[in-house]
Amino acid sequence: MRQRLIAIIAACLLPSAGGLAAQETVFYKCTDAQGNTSMQNGTPCAPGMKQEIRRIGEVKTVPVPTKRAQATTPPPEPPQYGEFVMISGPAAQRKPAPAAAALPAPPALYQCKTWEGESYYGEEAMPAPRCAPLQVLGIDGSHGLGMGQACEMKQDSCIAIPEEQLCAAWYRRLDEAEFKLRYANEATRRERQNKVAAIDTAIKASRCATSTPTQAAVP
Repeated sequence: MRQRLIAIIAACLLPSAGGLAAQETVFYKCTDAQGNTSMQNGTPCAPGMKQEIRRIGEVKTVPVPTKRAQATTPPPEPPQYGEFVMISGPAAQRKPAPAAAALPAPPALYQCKTWEGESYYGEEAMPAPRCAPLQVLGIDGSHGLGMGQACEMKQDSCIAIPEEQLCAAWYRRLDEAEFKLRYANEATRRERQNKVAAIDTAIKASRCATSTPTQAAVP
């Protein structure tokens, strides 16, 4: 009886086969054409939405058997953990035309981040402060409606994009503007059309232009 009890305890202490492989969790960050963002766990974004992923977890490797010498193949790239990575969305392939090298440099562009951690491209190093809403409590500490509104002025942090990366940043900005225009409604279509036109004009007037008038005239 004692030996049987010891065998049962030893079997319970052994790790199960399923516990040897670490499970990976994938979060999906979905952004629609209106700029609304939602988070999904394990479910990809709907078609037409900008999709970013974030993997959390650790992938454990299995020892490679020493039998049979096989042709060596490069190992797969390890998954990226921590930050969101763009895997789908607007991605038009653009590059400067050779003749555009004589044009002036594109306007300065800044990579900015709000107090909520949202990133965006801007043309100002010090954009106007934004009003961050504050939670207003009642005398009894409740969060009921009708308590009034308050906000705190906060400054976005911006970093200048290096000159050698400006064209890629302007192309990305145009991609995002065209993506939003594609799914605009009647209320926002005019504003988004003007945004696309302004960005496109800035690109065409700089060395980032993908074509030039001279090139366009050649049959």
